[in-house]
This record gives sequence, structure tokens and C-alpha cells, in this order.
Amino acid sequence: MALQRITAQSADRICALLIGPAGIGKTSQIRCLLGQDFQGGQWVQSGFQPEKVLVLSAESGLLCVRDLVASGQVEGFEVRSLADFQEALRYCQSPNFYQAGYQWVFIDSLTEIASRVAEDLQRKFPSSSDTLKMWGEYSQQMTDLVKAFRDLPRVNVVFTCLITTDKDKATGRIFPAPDISGAKLKGRLTSYFDEVFVMDRITLNMGNPEAPMMQEVLVFNTRNPVGLAKDRSGKLAETEYPSLLAIRNKILS
Repeated sequence: MALQRITAQSADRICALLIGPAGIGKTSQIRCLLGQDFQGGQWVQSGFQPEKVLVLSAESGLLCVRDLVASGQVEGFEVRSLADFQEALRYCQSPNFYQAGYQWVFIDSLTEIASRVAEDLQRKFPSSSDTLKMWGEYSQQMTDLVKAFRDLPRVNVVFTCLITTDKDKATGRIFPAPDISGAKLKGRLTSYFDEVFVMDRITLNMGNPEAPMMQEVLVFNTRNPVGLAKDRSGKLAETEYPSLLAIRNKILS
């Protein structure tokens, strides 16, 4: 097989892991990719052109984007098993996928998909004597799939994931981590991505020192918590406005 040269097109994309607590708005980022922005308590059209998104969802109903599903603006597949995840990957690697003109693959959520993959493998290895074998296969399958989606050419890829806390058994230190089955995969997951954003709400002074007006705002953290959030592009501020489309444009500008 001939070597493939690095081109500007091969670097003209992002792959990101979006981590945050339940209900903070990770799935609603689909709206941002479709050219919407949250202003004044409602979603409105932004200044960005909508981009075409393929959604792979393990979350029942996609309630927060139900209107977009009903109108046909959200396209994609439900992922309920390891076989579904593998089939979705084959589609994303096929000519049909690229001919459809998708610009984003949005995988929601890695927490739920990993749980279903683990359930499938527990049925394959029902004996307690096969526990190590089961988790070894789980780690390998999930790692291979995450990397394969990450490396899809000419398309932006986003994984969402819940956040949890873990405890270092040696030191007792409590630290934030991706909420995903399997200690090995959990420890390595963020290393597979150049961009890891942690969604959070912070309080800012929207007024001035003389007349402070404190307001809670939603942001993407790109550097904190240390060891979880990161930005390898070097173009993002410590906190960014929560729009994947705006962030992609800023990184590639």
C-alpha cells in the first residue's frame, strides 16, 4: 500500500471529547453545529452556517433536540450494542458516508455506549473465571473503535461523556475523570484526543467593579481540571463560549 502524504485537508478537522455532568447541555451542542445559539433563554439562529451532522446516539429519545429530529435536520442511528457501534463505524468508513456530505460525526454518549458494550461482553463471558478475559476484550474493542472514529478523514468527530470522580488508592486524592466502564480505558481515554473540553457553569461579573452584576454562565474549560481538560491547538482561552462550531473555526483559523 502506497504511503499517503499529509495534506492541509487531512489537518482541517478536529476531534474532541466533551465531558460534563448530566443535563448541562452536551447533547444540545448538536444545535450549535446546526447553526443555532442559546440567547435570552432560547435557541435562535446564530451567525454560523449550519453544517451537516451524523448523530450516533445511545441516549433514548434525544429529547433536547426533539424538534430537530422531527424536522429531519438531525440524521443518524441509534447505537444499542457493540454490533451497532461496529456497523456505524463501517458506514462512516464507506463511500456512501462521504457522498452524503457529512461534516461532523457526533457520538452521544460514550458513557452509555461503553456500558452497552460491557453488557454484551458479559453475556459472552458469563463465567466469573472469565472476568479478566472479558475486561481485556472490552478494553481492546472500545479502544479500537474510539481510535477508528477519531481517525476518520475529512470529518470532525465529537464524543460526549459524563464526568465522575475517582480516588487514588495510594494517596487518597479525589480527582475528576470520564465516567466510563473499565479502569484501563478510563485512565487512557483523554490521551486519545487533542481536544478535551469540560462543560461547567461559572459565576462571572457581567457589570463593573463599582456595580457588580454576578451571573452564572456556561463555558467550556480547556485547561482545568488539570489532567482532564486540554487544548493542543494552543489557540483557545482557558474558558471558551460553549459552541463546538465556534471553537472549530477558532482552532482552524
